Amino acid sequence: VMGLLTLLIACFNLTNTTIAISSRRLKEIGIRKVMGGLRKQLIIQFIGETTLICFFALLLGLFFTEFLTEAWNIMFYRAPVSPHYLDNPQFLIFVSGILVFIGLLAGAYPAFYISNFEPISILKGKLKFGGTNYFTRTLLALQFAISLISIVSAIAFLQNAKYQKAYDLGFDPKGSVIAWLSSKEFEIYRNSLQGNPEIVSIAGAASGIFSNRAHEPVRYESKEVEVDIIDVGDHYLKTMNLTLIGGRDFVQNSETDKKESIIISQKMATMFGWQKPLGKEVIWKDSVKLYVVGVVKDVYTMGLWDALEPLMIRYVGPEKYSQFVVNAKASSVPALNKYMEAKWKEIFPNRLYNGYLLGESIDRADVVNVYMVKIYAFLGSIALMLSTTGLFTLVSLTIIRRTKEIGVRKVLGASVVNITRIINTEFFVILLLASVAGSVLSYFVVDLLMARLWKYYQPTTTQTIIVSIIIMFVISAAVIGYKVFKAASLNPVNTLRNE
Repeated sequence: VMGLLTLLIACFNLTNTTIAISSRRLKEIGIRKVMGGLRKQLIIQFIGETTLICFFALLLGLFFTEFLTEAWNIMFYRAPVSPHYLDNPQFLIFVSGILVFIGLLAGAYPAFYISNFEPISILKGKLKFGGTNYFTRTLLALQFAISLISIVSAIAFLQNAKYQKAYDLGFDPKGSVIAWLSSKEFEIYRNSLQGNPEIVSIAGAASGIFSNRAHEPVRYESKEVEVDIIDVGDHYLKTMNLTLIGGRDFVQNSETDKKESIIISQKMATMFGWQKPLGKEVIWKDSVKLYVVGVVKDVYTMGLWDALEPLMIRYVGPEKYSQFVVNAKASSVPALNKYMEAKWKEIFPNRLYNGYLLGESIDRADVVNVYMVKIYAFLGSIALMLSTTGLFTLVSLTIIRRTKEIGVRKVLGASVVNITRIINTEFFVILLLASVAGSVLSYFVVDLLMARLWKYYQPTTTQTIIVSIIIMFVISAAVIGYKVFKAASLNPVNTLRNE
């Protein structure tokens, strides 16, 4: 979508520029019409010229694609792309269609507009145009509105990355390493790691967060709710840094806890409408009675990608363990993982080490944010560059058209600041309208995109939009400021002298 919008900016830019500089070709058009040139011939010529420009742009674009494809493959290595040109007929048809479409889109209006002039008006010198009109102003406003979307998107994803990094998932993903082994191997492997001072806690589990948890219905009275279910062993809550906000943890080696005790999340208590969940009885698998002995803070078992699910934790003994869970300080986890791998090779030399950092699953969200920032920063830079180029062109032609007016104003005592304000007012209004339209579009576009990626994210803030607008105004002012100031500082003797 942003690629198409950026392409539209380029089309608007070319349309604006073609219309604006057509005053240099008025006599050519008049003479050709007097000599018998038909309007349709002029239309074909102007559209052909625009299409030729687009053709050279297409070749240059294909050249840049080679480099951009490499950048894409570095970011999205799981979905690599490779450009195919001559060996792909569908691609050639697509590119040819795009070329014709863009040539018509960018060149049709200037061609029909310019070729409609009367030769008498042209050759008598009565017809003069240039600068801006309502059409060119609208196109310029649309250009900057689209540019603003890219700028807002880049900043919004940057802020969202910070927001999601600080989001409390209810457990500690950054400090955990998970390995898979059998229940008989658990004690052997744990004993081999006991001497490592970096390890804070070790636990076992049959299923856990971000792994092979179950999702089944449980019933309380007449209400049934589907919940995530994990089966954990001793010290699991401590090892995963789950926060117990009510009740107790499981009692080690307690047969009663294995048979009928559960610890639930706040979400599960809320869904059943429990104000005091401790001691409540639920039915699982139609006949198994389970009693709540503890409540933990909500745990986002799917990270921030999907909605928070209610969680039910059951207690199992070592004979059912299939997971080995280790907790350490986040800064020590990479080194600890290597240490665990070395010990694994000593104890289980015939098997590959299968441990992984739980934080890697969470880091995917951060990676997506970073890539989106890069993509939108790139698109925003291109879009803003195109828009400011169009702005510079229109400002230049407006100054040319109003050169004598500027000279008269200076003779009558107008200051440079006053003349600069007069010239800039029109474009300031255009940028202001573009800011309003772009802000509204940005809010919905960014929210729509983030909602497709995550369930929990930070929407576009007013601060983000204001900063983006300031960036757009500052860059625009830097591009046209010198040009306007130079025009306002011209000597009126030179501007009013008649050739």
